[in-house]
Amino acid sequence: MSSSKMTPYLNMFVFSNIGVVVADRLITKTILSVTRTRKLLNTIDFIIASFALMALPLFRTSDGVVFCSSVALGFLTLGRAGFAINHMDIAPRYAGILMGVSNTAGTLAGIVGVGLIGQLLEASKSTHSDLTSAESWKSICFILGYLCIFSSIVFLLFSTRERVFD
Repeated sequence: MSSSKMTPYLNMFVFSNIGVVVADRLITKTILSVTRTRKLLNTIDFIIASFALMALPLFRTSDGVVFCSSVALGFLTLGRAGFAINHMDIAPRYAGILMGVSNTAGTLAGIVGVGLIGQLLEASKSTHSDLTSAESWKSICFILGYLCIFSSIVFLLFSTRERVFD
C-alpha cells in the first residue's frame, strides 16, 4: 500500500492537465461555447466523482479504496477546468478576490465537514459499531457524494461566462 498512497495525487496531476487540454480544444475548435464547456466538464466530473465517493464503502480492500479515491480526486480535479477558471470569465479584474472568497467558503466547509464527520463517527461508535467497518463510513461517503451532485447542479443552473463584475 505504501507506493499506492501517491496514486490519488498523481491522478490529480494527470487529470488536471487533461481537463485543461480538453477544455481548450472544445473552446478553440468552437465545438462548444465557453459556458457550455465549463458546465459540461464540471457536471460530468462532479457526477463521476460523486459515484466514486458513494462506492467507496463497498470496497473491502485497500486497493479498492485507493482506486475509488483516485477516481474521485482525479475527476474532482478535472472539474477545475469548469469551475475554477470561471472566476476569470466573470470578473477578470477581480478574479483574485473572487478566488479568495471561494477558497474561504471551501475552507469553512472543510472545517464544518471535519466536525460533522467526527460527530457521525462518534454516533456510530456509541452504537457499538466498528469504526473501520464500511457501514460506519457509508453515510459520510454518501453525504460527500450528494454534495458533489448538489454543487454540480448549482453550477449547471447558475454559472455563466458573461462578465458579472468589471
